[in-house]
Amino acid sequence: MPIGPRVLSLGLFSICILGAGCAGVTSGPAPAPPVVAVATTPGTASVRAGDTQSFSASVTGTANTTVTWAVNGVMGGNATVGTIDANGLFTAPATLPTPNALTVQATSQADATKQGASSVTLLNPIPVITSVTPSTIGMGSFTLAVTGSKFVNGAKIMFGGTPLTTTFNQSTYLAASGTATAAQAGTVNITVQNPDPGQIASATSKAVTITTSGAVTTDAAAVRFLEQSTFGPTPQLVSQVKLTGFTPFLNDQFSAAVSTYTDPGTATGVVIMPTQQNFFTNALFGPDQLRQRVALALSEIWVTSGNTIAPQGMAFYMRLLNQDAFVNYRQIMYDVTLSPAMGAYLNMVNNDKPNTAANTHANENYARELMQLFTLGLNKLNQDGTLQHDASGNAIPTYTQADVQALALALTGWTYGPNAPTSSQPHNPTYWVGPMMALDSNHDATSKSFLGTALAPSRTAAQDLGGTSVNPNGALDVIFNNATLPPFISKQLIQHLVTSNPSAAYVRRVADVFVSGNFAGFGSGQRGDMQAVIAAILLDPEARRGDVAATSVATDGHLREPILFIANILRAFGAASDGAGPVNYATNLSEPPLRAPSVFNFFPPDYLIPGTALLGPEFNLQTTGTALARINLAYSFVFVSTGIGTGTTVDFTPYATIAAGTNGASQLVDSLNMLLLHGTLSSSSKVSILAAVNAVPAGTAQSMTQAKTAIYLIISSSQYQIEQ
Repeated sequence: MPIGPRVLSLGLFSICILGAGCAGVTSGPAPAPPVVAVATTPGTASVRAGDTQSFSASVTGTANTTVTWAVNGVMGGNATVGTIDANGLFTAPATLPTPNALTVQATSQADATKQGASSVTLLNPIPVITSVTPSTIGMGSFTLAVTGSKFVNGAKIMFGGTPLTTTFNQSTYLAASGTATAAQAGTVNITVQNPDPGQIASATSKAVTITTSGAVTTDAAAVRFLEQSTFGPTPQLVSQVKLTGFTPFLNDQFSAAVSTYTDPGTATGVVIMPTQQNFFTNALFGPDQLRQRVALALSEIWVTSGNTIAPQGMAFYMRLLNQDAFVNYRQIMYDVTLSPAMGAYLNMVNNDKPNTAANTHANENYARELMQLFTLGLNKLNQDGTLQHDASGNAIPTYTQADVQALALALTGWTYGPNAPTSSQPHNPTYWVGPMMALDSNHDATSKSFLGTALAPSRTAAQDLGGTSVNPNGALDVIFNNATLPPFISKQLIQHLVTSNPSAAYVRRVADVFVSGNFAGFGSGQRGDMQAVIAAILLDPEARRGDVAATSVATDGHLREPILFIANILRAFGAASDGAGPVNYATNLSEPPLRAPSVFNFFPPDYLIPGTALLGPEFNLQTTGTALARINLAYSFVFVSTGIGTGTTVDFTPYATIAAGTNGASQLVDSLNMLLLHGTLSSSSKVSILAAVNAVPAGTAQSMTQAKTAIYLIISSSQYQIEQ
């Protein structure tokens, strides 16, 4: 038997027996398995807050190249350190953590012990400026409001390269104060610079240019103008208007960013107090002061109330009025008519066509108030606001009951807007944050006639209402083009902003502007242009008489309604506030914001001061109780550290410093007289206040007590209560 190679297996060992070798058999240790390795790219990166950075991972040593991403050991990251998705896209957190250095890791799914890492440095974002208010300032002290995005705490507003004293309010709003010199006349670049970490030079916004100019008007005229166009003068705004004039201020206000209202959310049990606080914080600190004053006036003409409307509805409604304050009155009519707050308040929502079988008819509530309170009034007016009379000397009614019934039919077929993904229904569930929608199956499509105009049959709800632009065949346009509307609305806006008793000539001038849509470079030339109307009201000679004391007229002006009284004194002294205290005190004074007692507002425009022939709408709230409450408010504001609530504070040190100076008492009273009364304090009152200030006994707190005494005596006086 031939002998060849054999392999004998002995237990765990194999022996190759061969003569000349053993083919196919090797000797030595088996090769080591491949080593898994992970590398990430880029190895280092700088990422600004809120920005993204893509990372990739290279995996060797295995067929499975899948990795799991983490940030600082947290799989997928989190809101503090940033997040990273399965594809390696890293999103930096909105706010920088401390420390601002972190690690992005990629871990092999084939071997969890193998990991690649990149070092990341987080930087502050590059800020973006949307607008700067005002766009024109004067020499001397000024304030700026800058809106935009990506502002962080510690950001500085740069005035031609010089950092200003800046207050960070939120990531979209900064305020700053500074002083402009004659050398800076002309144009100045405004930028925002976020702090380190951010490589400061590269964390600066693009520039926006503003203009500096010379003096135009007096302190007294500036204060008085600001009383009419804002929620109260501040020393900084007085300086601005004094040095730039009225027209630049109006231009700035017409273009200022719109203050908003936080959405209260949809949870049940939401209360209106936070929205009321929002109203006051906007009024106290918002840069769009004129817009908000006009929105307040509109809210007191087109009245809804948080007494019956949910906070969500009131917040949306006030946002709408803020947005529409400077557009066209026709647009206001359309937007308010379809707002869910008004729809619910005056029963237009789910107002269906008549059903004879069910014995129902169209609800007339909104149709009546739309004409009576919001647009025309009860009686026809001449262009100057005086009553038209028939041959027998009787006032001529603006509309009849038949007109109300016809208009009610024209306004049928509207329900709440759809709340996605809810599909539209004949009566949609309550939805507060969008306009109402038409359902033509619920609309009365018969012919109608009101105010002398026929609406053809077989029209949709939208056609009968009238669209967003002028449509001669729409119900809103029939009202909008009525000759009584311009004087009716013009007079009320004058009353809210300037004086309770405007002359017929004043009303005519503003009503003419309402019709033409133009005034001194303001306006679009379209009937109802609100910018033209507002400018005409504020710049009219009758509004400006009184800027010089010798031209003042005793019957001009109006009682400061409680909201304005509270806002005026808080703004005058630079108070900080969360709005809660002002809401509570306004309620004590019978004017809780956003909670009118009825559709007739807190006070009617035609209220006569008892015992006189003078109109005084705000006096409808003035009772013995509220008069005393005003004085108590003044006392608490001045002498009690938490007098207007723990969330409202004020520092009177600047006025204590004046009181401590040479001829301090007189200087103190003069300073307050100008800021609060545009220099109109009577001589007898000044003598009495000086006597009280000088009677304060000596001591370490003498100058502060003197300042508080003077402030209290002025803001509690009848002279201050009447804005003249």
